[in-house]
Amino acid sequence: MQQITDEQLLKLLKNSESELFTLAEIHKTLIQSNIQTTIEELRRRIFSLFRDGYLGNEATGDGVHVYYIIYCPEQ
Repeated sequence: MQQITDEQLLKLLKNSESELFTLAEIHKTLIQSNIQTTIEELRRRIFSLFRDGYLGNEATGDGVHVYYIIYCPEQ
């Protein structure tokens, strides 16, 4: 996943059909965009964006965590 910046990742998520994302849905979106990554690398990048305030996180009733975009810098 070294191929894209955090800004590009946020923009890719912002332009997708959904507003809430599980890690699996984010992974699927990346693969559809021909961006290869491991689950562990994806987890690190998403957690970093969450920790820095670019993504929000909520747990669903069944304990699955979903992420949503709080801020996506426009370039």
